[in-house]
Amino acid sequence: MRTTLLLLAFLAGPALAGQTVWKWVDSDGVTHYADRPVPGATRMELSTGSSLPSANTPSYGSSSSSSTPADSGPAYRNFEIWKPSPEETIANTGGQVTVNIRTEPGLAPGHTLNLYLDGRLVEGFPGNTTSFDLTGVARGEHTVIATVTDSGGNRIQETERVVFYVRQESAAQPPTGPALRPPPKPQPRAGNKMPASQPTYAALNPAVSAAKIDPATNRPVVQKPAVKPSTPKPGK
Repeated sequence: MRTTLLLLAFLAGPALAGQTVWKWVDSDGVTHYADRPVPGATRMELSTGSSLPSANTPSYGSSSSSSTPADSGPAYRNFEIWKPSPEETIANTGGQVTVNIRTEPGLAPGHTLNLYLDGRLVEGFPGNTTSFDLTGVARGEHTVIATVTDSGGNRIQETERVVFYVRQESAAQPPTGPALRPPPKPQPRAGNKMPASQPTYAALNPAVSAAKIDPATNRPVVQKPAVKPSTPKPGK
């Protein structure tokens, strides 16, 4: 501290022309100045109005100030595709898929938001929209990624790639699953079997099994009563 104050006193004095200052750095990396030679020190000539060799040179007992601006990082602290979610399956929408994008903070003036579906730029949407209603998306696996470009067309930030799946049922590929399986086929029961032959009347009516059966009608033959010959009355 003493040598530093001494150097500041030299700089504040009116007659500084031809002043000699000795500079050295200790084992802790701290730079020191003195008005007399020190082993290992470097001689410096100061003139009126001169300043320290560097504005960011650390001095004993004082904190150094950095002239380098802080790293600003990405333009958006949050830039993501939140719909569809990763590995989401979109079923039976007729090829319609909605992609929603979130930016925090909001999209800055001069920045353009772009969406790529399976590596191809999606066109037909304004550059400041965060919602894309896609149509004609075929069934299968797809990927989407969003980017932000500046007014010069330079890409400054992009989202993580999101993979999703489109499933569309059709007559050629009907839905499957435990709830959509066809009902089991009806099984024949023993009581529902059709007889191989028609039973006879005698079999159905055991009481008349001894009667003569007419094969034409499969019914018992009806016996007609015998007709007795008439006896002529006397006097006729």
